[in-house]
Amino acid sequence: MTRYSDCHHVLSDVDGFASDWRRAGHEAPPTAALSMQELDPPDHTPVRRLFTTAFRDQDLDAIGDLAVHDATAAFERLADAPSFDFTAEVARPVALNAVCRLLGVEPPPVAAFAEQSDALVRGMDAGLLPEVLEPAMAARARINELMVEWFTATRTPGLLTQVLDRAGTAGITEDAVWNNVRVLFLAGFSTTVGAAANAALALIEHPDALNGLRDPALSNSGVDELLRYDGPVQGTTRACVETTKIEDVTVRRGDLVLTLFGSANRDPDQFAAPNELLLDRRPNRHLSLGWGPHACSGAILARTVIGALVQGLLAAPARPRLAGPPVRVPRATLRYPDLLPVTFRTAETER
Repeated sequence: MTRYSDCHHVLSDVDGFASDWRRAGHEAPPTAALSMQELDPPDHTPVRRLFTTAFRDQDLDAIGDLAVHDATAAFERLADAPSFDFTAEVARPVALNAVCRLLGVEPPPVAAFAEQSDALVRGMDAGLLPEVLEPAMAARARINELMVEWFTATRTPGLLTQVLDRAGTAGITEDAVWNNVRVLFLAGFSTTVGAAANAALALIEHPDALNGLRDPALSNSGVDELLRYDGPVQGTTRACVETTKIEDVTVRRGDLVLTLFGSANRDPDQFAAPNELLLDRRPNRHLSLGWGPHACSGAILARTVIGALVQGLLAAPARPRLAGPPVRVPRATLRYPDLLPVTFRTAETER
């Protein structure tokens, strides 16, 4: 599905298009082994409610303020550098600190965790590149070891403690909690890094837009437009529950339907001037973080960190510019520059 209306229809129709592929006749792990992104109501509902409530109970303003502090400190430290990799030196540490503060856990070393996270993300493309599956499974095992360390550590306030404390009352097993925490942790990190790197590149390529974000009235709509313009997640798949038609195409029970977010977000039937970055675009019902009950669980965090990085860039010692071409590792699922060379030096300074 490439058109906005078709993608929106599939994502909204939970009865007709399943995240839990067992409903469409596919084999899948037992319910306890599935995350909320792989479950449908009624199994999905209590898990989503538990985590959504815990999300809202965290001090997101404080997490955002600390993310602004982290970004600002990074830009001050890198102000005189001939160039630096925005993805590695800014987006990843800021995102990792933010998601760990949300959960209430100690952050692991950034570089090592980013390598493991990237291996897992690339593992989603194993159907196209079988060679990425083994590294993904090894990374999953190492991240599971990190989860065990969190389990044995002294509990501190945060989302993890809250969902563990309330899971029993909600009828959710501890194993299910840990499985969903792992997914939330990884999605919160990888989606936020991708969104932040894409936003930084868009603002560097559109300096007037960065300056326009000094207007507080554009802060929320500006973040959403950055997400629409170049969203990190490229799509998701649903399984057709009962044979149906989308327009004049017959979709049979068990067929897999791939909704392409990047394409939908540039559909001119939904977005006027879709290839332009318009900070005051309203309404802006983009699909960059999904839609409906299975919208990305890290959406709030992604918006918080993008807003923090925008504030950090506005307070930076100079306007950022590219110090070299961005480099992207080919991936089907997640799109962002793996290497984003940036400098605060002016062209005149380098002569």
